[in-house]
Amino acid sequence: MDSRVPLHVQNILNDYINLFQNKVPNTLEGFYLHGSIALNAYINGSSDIDFIAVVNRSLTEEDMKVISDLHKELNQKYKDTGMDGSYLLDEDVGKKQSEVTGCLKVNEGKTNWGNDDMNPITWWILKNKGITVLGPDVATYNFSVDERVLADYVLENMNSYWSSRLKKIKKYKAFLIPNKLVDLEVEWSITGILRQFYTLQEYMIVSKVDACKYAIHHLPEEFHNIINEAISIREGSNIRYCNSKKQRIDDTIQCMDYILKHCNRVKN
Repeated sequence: MDSRVPLHVQNILNDYINLFQNKVPNTLEGFYLHGSIALNAYINGSSDIDFIAVVNRSLTEEDMKVISDLHKELNQKYKDTGMDGSYLLDEDVGKKQSEVTGCLKVNEGKTNWGNDDMNPITWWILKNKGITVLGPDVATYNFSVDERVLADYVLENMNSYWSSRLKKIKKYKAFLIPNKLVDLEVEWSITGILRQFYTLQEYMIVSKVDACKYAIHHLPEEFHNIINEAISIREGSNIRYCNSKKQRIDDTIQCMDYILKHCNRVKN
């Protein structure tokens, strides 16, 4: 298997492929990694295994139950590492979300019909950084991701998901929120929105930590502490840069608010 894939993940994928071939034989044609592993940013115990699985026929409700049980079995065996991905036909690789139907989606051990992964971010990483585990080399898939399409998708995501999350954080009362939940919020929101910021600036995609390091050189100094804190939490370090829970929440709000306004001003 590709040396970029951590040994722990290789073990999981070998188990997965053996299970799949036994339970749903003669169906899996290709298996490809995107996400943190492809971006060389996998963190054991924190990152998921993001994948696109290519099948040679439309899956049925019966297939869904078998695949669902398969992923539940793996989830029980490897509790710290989840698989997050989609099953689709060869001709659907690289297509727009609206063009894909009958797609099976796996997330956090749960399996449902859905096409959430069919977006420019998934396709950009797969096209430019994707790792082939099984089947034809990912480079043989003939699709591309236009820079403008990628930027439009990211900006829309910022003005929907991230804008809504910011409104939610503004309602937080610091004294009611446990430290662990504040850590989770700082890590998720700061690294997440700065990854969007990087893509809008550079028309590329990097890991969350690399996006944060980039932001240190491109954002006002007043946001450096909360960015460094997010990096520290993401990497599992105990180093903290803010003096209190209230400061961490306030700085998260101010940083997110600045990024949203800046990106809308620049891109519109």
